[in-house]
Amino acid sequence: MDRRTLLFTAGASAVASGASAGPAPDMVRPPVLRAGDRVAVVNPSTAIHDPAAAERAGLVIAALGLTPVLPPSLLSRPRDLAGSRRHRLDELHAAFGDPAIKGVFCARGGYGVSEIVEDVDYGLIGRNPKVFVGFSDLTLLQLAIRRRTGLVTFHGRMPGLTRFPAYSLEALRRAVCDPRPLGVLQNPPEANALRPSYPLRTIAGGVAEGRLTGGNLAMILAAMGTPWEIDTRKAILFFEDVDESPYSVARMLLTLKHAGKFRDVAGVVVGAFARSDGASDVTPYTLNEVFDQVLGQVGVPVFSGLAIGHTDEQLTLPVGARARIDAGARTLTILEAGVA
Repeated sequence: MDRRTLLFTAGASAVASGASAGPAPDMVRPPVLRAGDRVAVVNPSTAIHDPAAAERAGLVIAALGLTPVLPPSLLSRPRDLAGSRRHRLDELHAAFGDPAIKGVFCARGGYGVSEIVEDVDYGLIGRNPKVFVGFSDLTLLQLAIRRRTGLVTFHGRMPGLTRFPAYSLEALRRAVCDPRPLGVLQNPPEANALRPSYPLRTIAGGVAEGRLTGGNLAMILAAMGTPWEIDTRKAILFFEDVDESPYSVARMLLTLKHAGKFRDVAGVVVGAFARSDGASDVTPYTLNEVFDQVLGQVGVPVFSGLAIGHTDEQLTLPVGARARIDAGARTLTILEAGVA
């Protein structure tokens, strides 16, 4: 066994700490968004103060055939921690509590959900199931919503981001405005098939089914040991990240392994890792070597390269819906709609 293999196989898998709750409640699908429905823009994460960002968010929602609702408070978050937390919670609760609002879209990610996740009124959300869209920092809130309410949420591009290509818009529309299952997810067309932007790669072959769970890898780790810790049992786990060195990704994946999160997982889909590949002075290993050494030993179907995460072209995934992975064919098929 060479030094590289030793690095990635060292350490026995530990039993999960038991801090997580039991299985999530039965899946709850929010009502499908229909033409003209009012959709609120909220911002539980990094503050936005630029009116252009709010305008961008409104344009995306309008392009879906929906009516954007931008609260007057969106650009006026207090800068002190206590005031900021209250502001974000009030904004989120108002959106879910208003019967005229049919969808809740997060403007952007960044940082901040960790400051409010324990004080969110999950009972209010459970009583008022609505389409909830976000990713990145919002993964933590989505995991908590899933644990506490069973609500399907949507890991998808947020409307306040600078770029929003037609591919991402159509992926979002299909996921939240169409009651049919998404079927086989397709990466965007490649300009150069010899050097694709999203190279699909089989890490371990096989076919499996399970409910989708996952999101941003760093935020999945941030939930460990909390009441909203991710439940991967019989699930298809997907994850992505940005600006993470391969050794940092290896550390996070090994933490999940040691916590038993790969023990009963059905399959794993690795999304795009933007600006993350390349060796450093800390470790010579590339990202693909990390995936092969850690995920290739799990014993379930695994493939990488799906267009999810911090990329301009981005698929939308209904987190909690049932899906099938065929790692040999490098496909993820969404078997049931995330909306009703």
